[in-house]
Amino acid sequence: MNSRNELQRQYRTQATLAVSRWLFVALIVIIGIVVWITTPRAKPPDDSVIKNAGIVRQIHVVDSTNNGFRVVYATKGNVTADRLHEIQFRPAIRDSLERLKAAAPLRFGDMLHTDIYDFAEFAVPFDPTDVRIHNIFVFGREKENLYVGDNPRLENEAKWINPGTAQGLLYLTAKEIYYHTSRRRKVYRYFKCRGLDETSDTDEHFSHFTEEERIY
Repeated sequence: MNSRNELQRQYRTQATLAVSRWLFVALIVIIGIVVWITTPRAKPPDDSVIKNAGIVRQIHVVDSTNNGFRVVYATKGNVTADRLHEIQFRPAIRDSLERLKAAAPLRFGDMLHTDIYDFAEFAVPFDPTDVRIHNIFVFGREKENLYVGDNPRLENEAKWINPGTAQGLLYLTAKEIYYHTSRRRKVYRYFKCRGLDETSDTDEHFSHFTEEERIY
């Protein structure tokens, strides 16, 4: 009788051990699945259906009198928010734009009367990878004041430039910067101006909007 009980106990022990091993394996698998599901995973920077062109950086390229141009850079194409953030902090972009800031005053000297098209042509070769110029504005107190003065087409023309709105300042868009050729008409644009005073064929040094049209 005792030997029969001992034999049954051994069978139960072996069965329990066998089942325990499988239970342990199953528990490990379950824990692994739970960890995989609940652990945040890094998302690739381009993994999103929401993509837009984004502003990368804005710099001032000026001479010793602080006159020159404000250059705004944007992505060449549509990108995700994560990719835009990565581009904005690339050391190569910072270095390229710093080289432009250093080289332009050496090339043009006094930039107060530097033509915006001449500057744009000089600036384009400094474009970093994946980035291009979005627009260029004139910059600096003396240079901006060139766009205040008597306009024969206007009455009560603007008497001052508001740096906060940039209204009336000369600027170029990417279309003029990248697609202008010597065979095409140069278009000089005046920011937030209207009608005949929105563009011109030459760099006109006077006001291109009235005080009534001023944006505050």
